[in-house]
Amino acid sequence: MQYKGAVFFDYDGTLADEKKGIYYPTETTKKSLKKLSNNGYMVVLATGRAKCYVPDTGVDFNGYITSNGAVAEVDGNIITQDFFPQEDVLELTEKFEGMGLYYSMENTHQCYARDINNSGFAAMLDNFHIPKNVFTNFDKNHIPQTSKMLLVYNTEDELRSLSDYFKNRYDFYKHRKFNSADVTKHDIVKAVGAEAICKRFNIAGENTYAFGDGTNDYDLLKYAGHGIAMGYHNSALDNVAEFITDTVENEGIFKALVHYGLID
Repeated sequence: MQYKGAVFFDYDGTLADEKKGIYYPTETTKKSLKKLSNNGYMVVLATGRAKCYVPDTGVDFNGYITSNGAVAEVDGNIITQDFFPQEDVLELTEKFEGMGLYYSMENTHQCYARDINNSGFAAMLDNFHIPKNVFTNFDKNHIPQTSKMLLVYNTEDELRSLSDYFKNRYDFYKHRKFNSADVTKHDIVKAVGAEAICKRFNIAGENTYAFGDGTNDYDLLKYAGHGIAMGYHNSALDNVAEFITDTVENEGIFKALVHYGLID
């Protein structure tokens, strides 16, 4: 199928806003994305979440970019997929455990946690409405394939220390509301998945649009022909956003799609 273009949507803070108790796309957003698809555009979810805990949104996405760009797929077919080296998984987990921190290791199909019953880890899952049963406890005798990790920390000093220690190897993307962060390979960002999809389907850059709110959306908005920041967004996106739309609560996605003439 030849698409007119591709539109990439972050999830947390863009299609949903846990701060406002909006855990799933609104009815207006769902109708807008259906119109967008009917108008010939590829509709792609581009999220830091692993595929195994992307919720049932009620949206028929053509494609998924998950684990902050480590995995990209369209119509169930994997376009690109990347994993941490096994020795790095061991180094990361040993470092986290040495600091008394809780974490998970994630791939498309399964997620493993140091301790799913830890109160801090459980609170982080609850904050994002991530089902606890997605995770199983980590067995050190079985190092899983890992595309991304989640980390729950106690202080900003801990996060800075880890960022410095793993500098230019792994990036730590802090979450908005909770003392938790995504851990991804330094060279893996959402734009990697977006570029792979666009190359596979011959979609020109000027026909790509990307919506986001956080620092892990920076490269995606920079890559897209048209970068769109939500009304509430990290100030770093001001450097790459072509347009700032309204908030999730005030139907920012619908307003931006109308602004660009992608739907009416």
